[in-house]
Amino acid sequence: MDEYEYLSNLEKKVYDWLTKNKIPFEMQETMFGPAFELGSATVDFILPLQDIALRVMGSYYHSSQESRARDELGKERLANAGYIVIDLWEESLTDDNLEHTMELAIRGEEVLR
Repeated sequence: MDEYEYLSNLEKKVYDWLTKNKIPFEMQETMFGPAFELGSATVDFILPLQDIALRVMGSYYHSSQESRARDELGKERLANAGYIVIDLWEESLTDDNLEHTMELAIRGEEVLR
């Protein structure tokens, strides 16, 4: 199975950048219960050497009140488990911003919205 074919376009950008820059990562990890359950967290990419969890946040899927509540709870649980949680928002993953956004992300810093 080719996991790449199941990634969103935004996730593919992050995957390609991490791969090109030889950053070790694990992808699509569901933690703290089944996906989409309140309190669970699906992490798009984990950088295990730095304990960084990268969550790719598309505007369409992550804009509802329910999604925002689920995202915040998941972020809190990941942080409590020892991860630095970086949300990579769609507007920061444009071709013009991708390099800067990802350089910050692998240092554990987030582009503020």
